[in-house]
Amino acid sequence: MKRNTVNKASDLIMSSPASFVAALFFFVLGLSAGVFTELMMTSAEKEGMISYLDKYFFLSNPKDLAFTDIFMNSAGNNLGLLIIILLSGMAAIGFPIALAALVYKGMALGFSAALLIDSMNFKGVAIVFTSMIPQNLLIIPAMILACVAALNIAFHTISNRKFGIKKSLAESSGSYLFLNLLFAVAILGGCFIESFLSPLLTRLIV
Repeated sequence: MKRNTVNKASDLIMSSPASFVAALFFFVLGLSAGVFTELMMTSAEKEGMISYLDKYFFLSNPKDLAFTDIFMNSAGNNLGLLIIILLSGMAAIGFPIALAALVYKGMALGFSAALLIDSMNFKGVAIVFTSMIPQNLLIIPAMILACVAALNIAFHTISNRKFGIKKSLAESSGSYLFLNLLFAVAILGGCFIESFLSPLLTRLIV
């Protein structure tokens, strides 16, 4: 039974390379849109946003590290996106929402990275590597694979609608939820890195 669940979960990711390409494309689209948005902002707008990032990354007062607050905020935001992606797959026709969630995540990362680099030059590059990249080595793959699973289960449900949508969902729901549980664990691992490791690395720079 457990092996069958694992096999079905694996199939939800591996069954359609096109879904992976689509998920990756929309994430990169979001990244590009975030960078483009930052480039189009005025100097005054950038100053306002960098003051927000200053508080978020503790750039001015790295000693005021609120590890628990960072973890709870990061976990809430990222798990919230994961839940949206999960539900969009189970809603079948709601799968575009999963792609929209990836675009949103990509935009947030692209905008923040571009703003830090544009405002702080080489120091900004270093801060991006210490405060953004470590946790996203876990979070981004989990988000992309969650979107792939959502697309595949949605397309499977739609293609088998003549047998009944409820029946089709029931056959895959166990493995789909199991898969998303693994993604949630990976995301929480990334949130832990973001809240405890990344601030300490950033503190060495600022």
